[in-house]
Amino acid sequence: MLLQDKIKQLKQISYEEPQKVLSVYLNTDHRDPEQQGGAWKIELKNGLKDLADATKESSSHEEKNQSKTIRQKVEQEVYDREARKELFRGFVLFGTADEDLWFTQALHIPVETAFHWENEPALDQLKKLEQAYPYTGIIVIQQDEVAVLETELGTLVDHSHYTLDLNTNDWRQHQGPQGDDITQGGAKKDEFKARVKEHQQRWFKALVAKMEKRAGQRNWEQIYLVGEKNEVEPLKDYFNKTIDKTIPRNLLNSDADKILDEVLGD
Repeated sequence: MLLQDKIKQLKQISYEEPQKVLSVYLNTDHRDPEQQGGAWKIELKNGLKDLADATKESSSHEEKNQSKTIRQKVEQEVYDREARKELFRGFVLFGTADEDLWFTQALHIPVETAFHWENEPALDQLKKLEQAYPYTGIIVIQQDEVAVLETELGTLVDHSHYTLDLNTNDWRQHQGPQGDDITQGGAKKDEFKARVKEHQQRWFKALVAKMEKRAGQRNWEQIYLVGEKNEVEPLKDYFNKTIDKTIPRNLLNSDADKILDEVLGD
């Protein structure tokens, strides 16, 4: 399920007393000067302590139990993600103590740390992020290889790879982060370089045709181009669709998280 579909579901959720929802927005952005030294850990501890203090005097024994249970679960969730290196720049959680609702997402975009204890998910900040970071196709090119990442709200949705077949002058798609490297090896690399000047226009047109078709089928709202300036600048001119951002950087050999971190962090 796409993230936007999950968000639509979240917008429909509301509970009656005494059921509560804890909404957590946690800024874990390592680029933020205020987050140096793991400051998010202090913010998490303080946010959960504030929840404990707020529910300590509640007349509802059930609310007290919910608060205690979910504080433990949230802390476990966040630190498990840290151990797996799955905390990026922001973290969002909406959950109930009995996990009738349990939605978590690590993001490659920063959020403003906030905690909410209400009868429904606190979605105002998420809605703003949804508008600021719509469904986007990120095309990363390096010579005869292209990686395509689809992202929404700073989250990877799909990742595929294309390589240029020098025999057919067509781009072949592979699922996953890495395809065959045609330019490895001296002879084939020299062959590729020799044919660039003659065939680059045809290659770019063929690639753009595939990308624009995919953009239409997958409802991309934005398109980013990433690669060396001498490739992305001429490639951009072949698109009929608007290119929203170009990043003149060679990132093809980076993993998806690294690419998203670099591209969305600019």
